[in-house]
Amino acid sequence: MLLELAPQIANCGMRTPDQLDAFMKEVERRLGRLSDENMVLKAEQFAAVWPVRRLETMREAVARRREIEGLARSLDFTTPQWGVKSNVRDELQHVIDKFDAVRPVLDSLHRQQDDLAKKYKAERVPFDFDCIKEVHKSAVGLAKYSLRMIDKSHKTLAEQVGNEVAIQRLETLIETALRFSFRCHQFAGGFDAEATRLFASTNGLLDTLYGDAPKDGKPAAKEKKKKKYTPTKSSPQKTAGQ
Repeated sequence: MLLELAPQIANCGMRTPDQLDAFMKEVERRLGRLSDENMVLKAEQFAAVWPVRRLETMREAVARRREIEGLARSLDFTTPQWGVKSNVRDELQHVIDKFDAVRPVLDSLHRQQDDLAKKYKAERVPFDFDCIKEVHKSAVGLAKYSLRMIDKSHKTLAEQVGNEVAIQRLETLIETALRFSFRCHQFAGGFDAEATRLFASTNGLLDTLYGDAPKDGKPAAKEKKKKKYTPTKSSPQKTAGQ
């Protein structure tokens, strides 16, 4: 079995990650029959012909693709696994924590991308780095989710006219959501049209709280917005792949 499998691994010409995934499922099924894969493959009759490096690269590519898909799923707030919190403040922090768990992993992948691309090309292993765009889209989705939460909170708290505590609480939520959304904008390389509209609308809520003129020692709302939350003009207005 192994002597037949070795040339198939060495010579197979997968063109897409899906083909690689299907091929590796069959390879792993066959190798799973071995009691100790490493010991068997060290045997003299296999060591000379077994394509160790290519098989390891195939396994790595399959695992990396699944990892990236898992990162995108971890940012999907519509799944039962998400676990919505009981109030807006906690849910907003929940959103931020999810994003913070994903970003360093993807940043590390970006730093390795050139080296990985060369490695996969050398071993003729297909890998589509565009799958990273799904994580970017999920991040923009989180930004929109957080901004919608703020819009609903604003409508509720706006009924409490004259309640300074409620206004301060809402201001904190707005600023937190705007900062987070701006981070998503930078991470994804831009917003889609809906995210751009929601961001502008939420940014405008600061005007409804304090107006354009300074009040009670607070800087004008527009001044605060421009300084902290306006995406740079050079940033694209759509996420990659959209």
